[in-house]
Formats: sequence, C-alpha cells, structure tokens
Amino acid sequence: MSNGTQKQERRGLQEKDEEARELSLSIIEKLIESHKTSPLFSSFRFHLQTLWLFTVSEHSTIVYPWTAFGIFSALSGSALTTNQAPLLWEILFRLPQTLLWMWMNILAFTVANQRLPNSVLEDSINKAWRPLPSGRITQLQARRLLLAILPVTFFLNMSLGGLEVTLTALVLTWMYNDLGGADENYIVRNLINSCGLVSWSAGTTLVACGNGRYALNAMGYNWLAIEAAIIFTTLHVQDLRDQEGDIARGRKTAPIVWGDAATRWTIAIPVIIWSLLCPIIWNLSITGFLVPLIPGGVLALRVMLLRNVAADKITWKLWGIWIASLFILPLISSPSVFHGLNFAETDLRFSSISTNNSIDHEVLF
Repeated sequence: MSNGTQKQERRGLQEKDEEARELSLSIIEKLIESHKTSPLFSSFRFHLQTLWLFTVSEHSTIVYPWTAFGIFSALSGSALTTNQAPLLWEILFRLPQTLLWMWMNILAFTVANQRLPNSVLEDSINKAWRPLPSGRITQLQARRLLLAILPVTFFLNMSLGGLEVTLTALVLTWMYNDLGGADENYIVRNLINSCGLVSWSAGTTLVACGNGRYALNAMGYNWLAIEAAIIFTTLHVQDLRDQEGDIARGRKTAPIVWGDAATRWTIAIPVIIWSLLCPIIWNLSITGFLVPLIPGGVLALRVMLLRNVAADKITWKLWGIWIASLFILPLISSPSVFHGLNFAETDLRFSSISTNNSIDHEVLF
C-alpha cells in the first residue's frame, strides 16, 4: 500500500472521529437544553434560588466571617483549642463542612426571621427582593419550609458536630424572633445577637477541629467572651442602613433611640478601641496591629463621613471584613501550623482519623 493511500485512510478516519465528536457534543447540548426547559429542572432551580435569597444578604457579613473563625481557630491549635499539633491540610479539608454547617444554621435563622409579619413589612421597604415581599413564597410556605429545615439542621449537626451549640442558637433565635427580642430594646437586641453569633463561632470551631476530636480550651472560651463584647458594642452598624423599615415596624434600634449622629460615634469609637486592644491581647508586633487597624480605620471613617443608605450598606459589609481581621489574630499569634509542613505526616494523620478515638476532648456547654 502506498504512502498516499495510507495518508488518505488516516485522514478519512480523523474526519469520521471529528464527525462523531461533533454529533456527541450536539446530543449532549440538546439533552442539557431539554433539562433546562423541563418543569422539574425549572422548579428545582426556582426553589434553590429561593433558599439562596433567604441567606444571601448574610453571606459576606455572617456566613463567610464565621466560617473563617472556625478555620482560623482550629489552625491556631493550642492557642484556642485542645489540639496541640494541628495539621494544615487536615483542617482545610473540613472547610466545605464548616461552610455547610454555618450556612444551614443561618438558613434556619433567616427563614425563622423573615417569615414573621413585621419582618415582611420591614423587608418590603428595605429588601423587597427577599422571598416573601417579592412573592416567591408565602408565609405559610415559609413556616412549612422552616419545619423541614430544622430536623435537617439537627441531623446535620449530629454528623458534623456542634449540636449543643445549634440548640443554643435555636433558643436564641426563638427569643430574637418570636418573643420580639429584636424589637423590644436595642440593648436586648445586641445582647441576643452577640450570644447567637458567639455560639456559631464555637460551632464552626468544633466542626473545623473534627466532630468530637478536640474542643475549645480556657483561652478559647475567653476569646469567645471577648468576641461577644466586640459584637455587642459594634453590631448596631447594621441598623444604620435599615432605619426606614425599622421605624415602619416599630423596632427600637440604636439609631432610632439615640439618633443617627450619636449612634455613629458609638460604633466608630469601639471599632478603633478593639482594633488596638485585640492585637495587644495576642501580643502581636506592629505588623500584627495593622491587620485589624487598617480595615477598622476605614470602617470608622466610613461610619462617620458617609451618611446615606447606599454607603451604610457597603459599610455593613466592611464590618464583616473587619471582624474577620480580628478572628485571624490568634493564628497570627500562634502560626505553628505553617512551620515545617510534613506532607507524609499529614497523609498518615488523614488515614488514622476514623480509627483514632483516644484524643482528649471536652464537652461544650
């Protein structure tokens, strides 16, 4: 057989392979398009978007920073937990679990909060895109959704850890929403918020450490107490953007009780104080001071100088960045997890996770 004939045959085979690939891609594209237009797929996507809309406004300020708290705390090792030798990849491997844990807990809270008549009234003014004021879901459907979410969250916590913490947070959610703790008085509002957020901090830490393997030590609990004080004295920055809706529902937040101008001082001053005090607590260098002081300074300046709803919405998101900068300070103080990374040791520890049940741990609460 001549070389020319062989080349023609190979070219013919290549053309047939190319035609087969194009046909396969065409079939796959048609299947995808058919699924996209199917009622089942459309319904699934609609409900998934509804769940997302319940929580999306809390992602940058609660979900991500508090997931980071758990990971940073677990990586800090003996600085905050009973784990004397944390392994970087082992803890980072639990990041998706920690994020899921935090998102499910915030989903339970937001559905419980947004389903109430006063919340629908407020959201129709401040956040009309949310599921209830936008008409994506009714209050009855939201109540039934909450009935489904709670057992799912319960069993998820049994699997991942932090069950006691979640039960505490659910009690606080009931106090905040159904008993009107969020409306009664801004001090009660901030107190419940700080306790609830601290409980989530403990929960994400336990999940990041591994269910039942390690727990918070004495300094870990002290850090939670400091965190509660930070939240209590600064969280009302979230109320600056929602004043119109809060007035409509009769909620007594700090800007409504004290006035907008005075409230801004009560936020800016504590932000600067905590930005200076927390690095001192963790005995950090000048570089360590800059970690919270830069976002804290920007946050304080925005609170005092930019006084409109659009700016306050961005300032609230910046608060999430600032609080996360405080959460990383224990890890900066105790970065031993990054020293002398031993991948072989990491692999060995991963393989022994399921069989090692003799590690010391404490029961939270």
